[in-house]
Amino acid sequence: MLQKKGFDAITIKDIAQEASINRATFYAHYEDKYALLEEIIEQAFYRMFPKQVMHAKKFTDEICNQLILMTYNYIVAFYKTCRMDSKSIATIVDEKIKNMLKQMIESIFLKGDTLSTKDNLNIKVISAMTCSAIYSGAYSWFKDGKNDKPDLLVDIVRPYVMNGLDMYRSYDEC
Repeated sequence: MLQKKGFDAITIKDIAQEASINRATFYAHYEDKYALLEEIIEQAFYRMFPKQVMHAKKFTDEICNQLILMTYNYIVAFYKTCRMDSKSIATIVDEKIKNMLKQMIESIFLKGDTLSTKDNLNIKVISAMTCSAIYSGAYSWFKDGKNDKPDLLVDIVRPYVMNGLDMYRSYDEC
């Protein structure tokens, strides 16, 4: 439906008709179309996580590469598949992706010995910064039309992320 009609123009009636359910059934599962959108974003994003990333115990160069490419590929797929002519849908999509990426990075940091931190607040902050670098790089690459060279994106973003983590480790050990 997003390909045919902008998100703002889609009604619950449209969704219910497309799904062959009545509106009451829709409301039994979702508060509104925004809740449905968030669930769709989440399911699609989690399906893209490689098993190696899901089970990672350390934030390595390879894990970083996979997160960069996965984030970039998701952005490309979502923005090309859906008509992103609404700022509200673009904001929801971007915030949801960033939040899930941050949670995955935080999970990796908590599982392993990538960072020797004194408390979980440090991990939350470092996860947020790592996520921002990965997401911003991937999003900028997509918006600037560099869709044919994702390997170059990795070559730019990974050193930035990994050097930042190395600097933090050096600082944290002091």
